[in-house]
Amino acid sequence: MDRLQIAAGWTPARLDSLRAEMARNDLDGFIIPRWDAHQSEYVVIADERLAWATGFSGTWGLAVVTLDRAAVFVDGRYTVQAAAEVSTAHFELKHLYDEPVERWLARTAAKGEVYGYDPMILNPIVHAQIEPTIIEQGASLRAISPNPIDRAWSDRPDTPIKPAFPFPAARSGETSLVKRHRLAERLSTARTDLLVETQTDNIAWLLNWRGDEVPDNPIVQAFMLVDATGAVDLFVDARKLGNDGAAFELEGVTLHEPSAFLERLSQRLKGGDRVSMDPKFSPVGAATAAREAGAVVLIEPDPLTALKAVKNPVELAGLRAASKRDSIAWVRFLAWLDAKVASAPISELEAEEEILRYRRELEHFVSPSFRTIAGADANGAMCHYNAPADGGAMIQRDSLFLIDSGGQYLDGTTDTTRTVCFDAPSAIWRKHYTLVLKGHIRLATLRFPDGTRGYQIDAFAREALWAHGLDYDHGTGHGVGHFLSVHEHPQRIGKDPVMTSITAGMTLTNEPGYYEAGRYGIRIENLCEVVEDGDGFIRLRDMTLVPLDRRLIDLELLTEQERAWVDGYHARVRSELADLIADPLAKDWLIANTAPL
Repeated sequence: MDRLQIAAGWTPARLDSLRAEMARNDLDGFIIPRWDAHQSEYVVIADERLAWATGFSGTWGLAVVTLDRAAVFVDGRYTVQAAAEVSTAHFELKHLYDEPVERWLARTAAKGEVYGYDPMILNPIVHAQIEPTIIEQGASLRAISPNPIDRAWSDRPDTPIKPAFPFPAARSGETSLVKRHRLAERLSTARTDLLVETQTDNIAWLLNWRGDEVPDNPIVQAFMLVDATGAVDLFVDARKLGNDGAAFELEGVTLHEPSAFLERLSQRLKGGDRVSMDPKFSPVGAATAAREAGAVVLIEPDPLTALKAVKNPVELAGLRAASKRDSIAWVRFLAWLDAKVASAPISELEAEEEILRYRRELEHFVSPSFRTIAGADANGAMCHYNAPADGGAMIQRDSLFLIDSGGQYLDGTTDTTRTVCFDAPSAIWRKHYTLVLKGHIRLATLRFPDGTRGYQIDAFAREALWAHGLDYDHGTGHGVGHFLSVHEHPQRIGKDPVMTSITAGMTLTNEPGYYEAGRYGIRIENLCEVVEDGDGFIRLRDMTLVPLDRRLIDLELLTEQERAWVDGYHARVRSELADLIADPLAKDWLIANTAPL
């Protein structure tokens, strides 16, 4: 069973079961975030509570269920998908930011009502967002455990227990002890006594381990406390470490069972201790436990997240190598796709399976980095669409096809999107594709001061679209981990004012897009590293080396400099990949599709 199957199996009976559990717990409403106890968008099947309760299969969102009303809140990536998946007879559909949950609660909550939440899943920022509104209405918020959904979900699967494996310094670039000393220096400088860490990619990075518990994410589910000396309390099922854990870098690490996390947090604290927790990526239950112990709780960006974001030379070399190998799989796939669709339609699922087949032949390949988004025509307008088990739509010669796909390799994580056609494209396709391309080029050629924030450069990627009254409702770039999460925090390019400074050594995607609901979607995405460019300036350098679809480019919309960029990019792709591709069909395709405009 996967997330799509759980969502597709939704019936009103699930809502009835949840409401019965709410009534047994004297709750008038219940908050259902998409994430898990690690505040991750990538979760095990047992934590797909939002999909089970609502039928929405996306990886980001929130729902509120009361005894007689319910609403699902999603961001711009999922508005079309939610409308297709969620029963509007049972749920109101709201935009997570344009129509936020607190606005809905202001109209719904009533005096004396009690709204429940799982304290290990709700984060401090959402708790702070909704609590004032609840109180203003004369209602109250109450932490509740176990989660009522877990009781209502009669066939909920068990959480998997899979072994962790070491990720030595030869691959990571630093020992765990060195990383912990660097983190301890930051904590000491900030006068922080204890860091609460529940983000599994942060823990994997710091402890130099990886795992296989969450699909397509090489992490180990665990919790961690780190003090200003670098000493670690690690909360992990001991079965994941083998008989004695000797293979892991556990000097200065004390092991505990995960169930002891909040109790140990309380034991570690004394009045006045300063405890740091991330506003988005920590459980509000930890903040409550720390305050009850008399600590000063600092709700602030996680310093470990910031450390992990700036890659060391070994990590960067690995990411470059993984991206080049992954680009070979892309070239072979796109050559196959062109030839295949020219003779007969194929399904979206067949395309997804084929690019995976090429990746499996590559050195160091472990898994996809996320479920491939393969959307033909109208399905391409759903930014995070996944083909169903029946194969999905057919990709035909007159289709516009969007595919967003990446791989997990022992030396890096990749993420690339291409939009392609097969016959002569319509003028409107070419116009919209070229406007997206202009935004992509604008960001790819931008030189900006070291320390610039992502929201300060986001408009450059949208300028060409804006000039034609068009836009897209998702971010322009996200971080990517080193054999870790394909969506890595805190670096980001988008409209929202994320305060993280962009600096050399970070990785970011460059992915503007445009979507016509019910018709097609267009996105062009490359993975880039942030590199120094002299005089205190930085820029993005492409690690993805995959040809663009020249058929979709309207040359009249490109400036001379933009045409030169396309030709230069294609020349680099051809130069770096041609000798690495043995398949004659793929090599001929590469040469033809990187010819000068």
